[in-house]
Amino acid sequence: AAGRAMPFVPPAAPSVRLLARQLGLDLSRIRGSGPGGRILIEDLAPFLRRPAEPTPTSAENRPPTRYPTDAESFDLGTPGTRLPLTGLRKRIAEHLTTAKRLIPHYSYMDECDVTDLVRLREQLKEAAAQAGIKLTYLPFLVKAVVAALREVPLVNSTFDEAAAEIILHDHYHIGIAVATAAGLIVPVIKDADKKDIWTIAQDIERLSQQARSGRIHWNDLQGGTFTITSIGNIGGLMATPIVNHPQVGILGVGKIVKRPVYDEHERLRPAHLVYLSFSFDHRVVDGAVGVVFGNAVRRHLQKPAALLLSPPPAVSPTSR
Repeated sequence: AAGRAMPFVPPAAPSVRLLARQLGLDLSRIRGSGPGGRILIEDLAPFLRRPAEPTPTSAENRPPTRYPTDAESFDLGTPGTRLPLTGLRKRIAEHLTTAKRLIPHYSYMDECDVTDLVRLREQLKEAAAQAGIKLTYLPFLVKAVVAALREVPLVNSTFDEAAAEIILHDHYHIGIAVATAAGLIVPVIKDADKKDIWTIAQDIERLSQQARSGRIHWNDLQGGTFTITSIGNIGGLMATPIVNHPQVGILGVGKIVKRPVYDEHERLRPAHLVYLSFSFDHRVVDGAVGVVFGNAVRRHLQKPAALLLSPPPAVSPTSR
């Protein structure tokens, strides 16, 4: 009996055969461009851009299509360490994901000359230390933000998605982002409009220590109407901070740098500058309103002595 003819197997390098197997290709159906019909790696290139021809398989026996997960797609062939999101880290991730998903953010940055603020803080720092108060720039920022919120009350609000309502607040509870070993925590300085620089400085120090030690009370994390986050203490200039949902605005503060600037007489002078990074919820705060608010913050920081004074009482719309 005549023997069965062996299928023709074109010549190809082992690496080419391996790639063909991975692609599910039948080399006997590919025309080689090398010497003697040898199949080269380039001959497989067209099949890298289109699916391989399916082999005849009955539908009932065909395995279901399985697509790789993101983690599998990122596999580089070396195992990594998986860190489960638990506790505070998980809550932070969920909160920030909600904020980015619900809020149409926009951000803008501006430059602020804080030369007078730097000078004023230096003058007050020794007296504050003698009173046991650590005087940073944050208390001045809180006072400047409160003054700006009084001028632009729309920014001192929260947004209720379920009711499609903007809630304007008549209190000024300012959140201060604090980096801890467990993650970012935002303690809230309640009624900041009714407190002076010294009291705010004490509140910031107390709340920050409690947050870092894990002893902060739940009530001190609730009710914020606006948030300040500082990246300057670790060297950052600008940022695009995420709005602390359901609030509608946040201020990111960069480090203070010394730069030459021109004065009103076109003369160069040294100045201390800080970059302010604002993010807002565009559903509530339009771009023009955000800039007006930012300009108000800058104006109050540039005249810091006024921040030491108690603000005038709010005037009721019905008062005469």
